[in-house]
Parts: sequence; structure tokens; C-alpha cells
Amino acid sequence: MGERRVLVVDGTGRGHAICELFTRTDPDVVVYYGPGCDVVEHDRIIPVGELMLTNPRPALEFLARHPVDFVFVSNIDALSCGYVEVLRAFGHRVIGPDSTAAELESSKERGKRFCLDHGLPTAAYQSFTDPGEAKEYIRSLSYACVVKIDVLTPDGDGAVVCDTAEEATAAVDAFARMYGDAFKVVVEQRLTGQELSVFALVDGESALLFPTAMDFKRTLEQDAGGNCDGMGSIAPHPADSEALRQEIRTVLLEPLMRGIAADGLDFTGFIYLGVMITDSGLRVIEINARFGDSEAEVVLPGVRSSFTVLCEAVLERRLHLEELTSDGLARCSVALTQGCLDENDPHALPGWPFGAFATGQEVHGLAEVDHAEADVFYANLRRDGAGRPVTSGGRVLHVVGRGATAGEARLAAYRQLAHVSFRGLRYRDDIGAEPAVVVPH
Repeated sequence: MGERRVLVVDGTGRGHAICELFTRTDPDVVVYYGPGCDVVEHDRIIPVGELMLTNPRPALEFLARHPVDFVFVSNIDALSCGYVEVLRAFGHRVIGPDSTAAELESSKERGKRFCLDHGLPTAAYQSFTDPGEAKEYIRSLSYACVVKIDVLTPDGDGAVVCDTAEEATAAVDAFARMYGDAFKVVVEQRLTGQELSVFALVDGESALLFPTAMDFKRTLEQDAGGNCDGMGSIAPHPADSEALRQEIRTVLLEPLMRGIAADGLDFTGFIYLGVMITDSGLRVIEINARFGDSEAEVVLPGVRSSFTVLCEAVLERRLHLEELTSDGLARCSVALTQGCLDENDPHALPGWPFGAFATGQEVHGLAEVDHAEADVFYANLRRDGAGRPVTSGGRVLHVVGRGATAGEARLAAYRQLAHVSFRGLRYRDDIGAEPAVVVPH
């Protein structure tokens, strides 16, 4: 095939995992990664810090100087602002849903309506633009509910899982104060069961199923606290089986692809269904227009198929001819986050995701991680003026242990993350712990 050059538009642990997937499965590919992470050290992954997720102009200027075979846009902020259609308008080959297709994620109401229109099983819901009407509806319900703001939120905290009507109405009031005239919420029935993360690569006409995973979204141990972008993941999902995968294809992916065609959506790239395994079968919680983060860090390292070849199949709409191979290993990812610098100081910033947090904390021990049993994927990590890696956001990095079993993978992750340190370091100590978590949603 010869040397290929691609551009990955992202800047998260997911983006790093996608870049690693390209280079690991294709020895001839060079990946530009923008805005990326300048701590990444790989002779075929080149960070491009001048790129912006919410403005495609710097990407166009970069591509004019550095032509690539195709662009892979994997960040929802970029997808939502029309990155894909702008780059295509200038003649670039691009993988990713356009902004209209990305509304399946950026608007919770749009995603729910899509499910109902096209036969994807999901929880009962109503949407509201008036806080009073939303609260009146909540008080009329005979079941617990989840309140979701109908926009993207920066830390994955736009869904409030409620035990009581009082909690739900309080969530409505909080969103009303926060969003004012832009207030719009979805109130949906709270489901109980095992959460399941479903991923597929899509070429607009067909979908290739990737391995399943379980994400740990709650901020505290024992799945306490609010939802956030995720504190860790495991793969494969504890309930994974050929029967489950076939049910996913039949009950979820087939109606999904029929719906994409029926609605005329321009959707290529990864799609991610947040699903609940309930006593009544699979139920879609939400649709996401990209791979999950931190699930990408446990799923993608196991893929052995050439990702460059799969992407070419997407661009040529022949993905149905491809198969996915993986190494069959289990993986456990633990997110290391920027917490409070001093728990004894009442004036200290609370840390992510509880509120404001410090940045610029030097990260030690990255070179001490044994890559024979764990990978490290960088997220909010940057080099300071002296070239040292320092924290630059809430979720700093992900340590991903691997093993023949889920238990081995979990032990490897926690054994290796012990090498890493920085002021305010915080993580959950129960990612992947047995028994598999059963959570209400």
C-alpha cells in the first residue's frame, strides 16, 4: 500500500487510543494528531497543537501544507460544529458524521425520537422547554426518572439519575438556573440492570460490531456520586457472549442502520450506543456519535485488524466485506484525575469533576509503567516550558491493564498506576471489581 498519512482530530485518551490503533495495526501509516497531546512520543504519531476542536480553519490551513489520505474526526465537539462538512467542502476525504447526524448525540431529544421512530427499544420519555411543566410531569410519574439537559455538557454531567420526585424536580430547577432561556430537558424512565457499551464502525450503509465494554460513569466508589465522563472501563463486558452479540446486531444495529438510511443521515465513523441490559431485554439509554471515552482505551488496544484498511472500506462503502479480529484479552482502564490539592484546606479547589481544579501539576513515573502488562493513554496532559509533563485538565490519563482474565487485567492496571503520581491525584479503586456492577439509570 505504501506510506499513508492520516489526520485524527481529537485531544482525549480516546484520540490517543485511535492513533495507537492506526500505528500498531499498520506499519506504513503516519498519523497527524490534532490538537492532540504533545506528551505523546511515537515516531509515527505527530501532535499538531495548532488545531482547534471547535474551528476547522486551522485544520484546513494545516492540510494545505500537509496533505493526507483521509481525516478521521472522532471528537463530538468537532463533529457538532460541522468539522466534517467543512473539510469535505474543500475536497478532503473525511470519516465522521456531519453535524446533522451528530445531533443524535448533541440533542438528547433527537436521539430519543430517533429510537422511537425506527424501533430501537428505549425508555419512555417526554421533553420539556418549560420547567414548570417538566416538574408537573415528574410528579405525575409512578416510577423513578432520569433528567437530562438537551445539550452537550463538558464533563458528561448532563444526566441526573434520581431516586425521588424531589430529586428530579431539584434537577430541573438546577438546569433552569444554569441554562435560562435555552432550557430544554428530557425526562425519561429510570432503568435498572447492567449498563453495556456497544460500538460499531459505520460506512453509512452497514455496521461492523466492535467488542463490548462496561463504563464506570459515577464519580465515587460503589457507583456513588453523580455521572461524569467516566472513571474507568472494562472489556469485554461481563455479560459478553455470542448470543448477546447477535442480539445487539438484530435488536440494535439493524434498526439503527435502517433509521440512518430512512432519515438520510450522513453518518460514517464510530457510533456508540449506551445500553441497559434489563429483565425485558436491551434498552438504548443514549446514542453517541463517536467512540466512548474511556471505553476506547480498553476496546481498541485489542483490535488486530488493520484500521487503515477498515477506514478505506468505510470511505468506499464496502465495510460489509470486512471482518474484525482481536486478541481476546481482557482489559481494565482506570482514569487518573486532577483532584483536590489539599483535602485539609477548606479553601482549596474541590477538583474534577466536583468543581474547579488546579492544573500544571508535574506528573511523575510515566516511564516506570511496565508496558508488558499495561498501556497508558494521555488525555489532559501537556509539557510545560521546561518540557515536563503536567496536568492540563480533569481526566489526566488512563492506565490500562491487560490479562487473560478480567481479574488479571484489573490487578495489572492498579499495579502499574501505582508508579504514577502528581499532586491531587485521584482515581476510583474499584474499577472492574467483582461482582459486576448492577446500576439503575
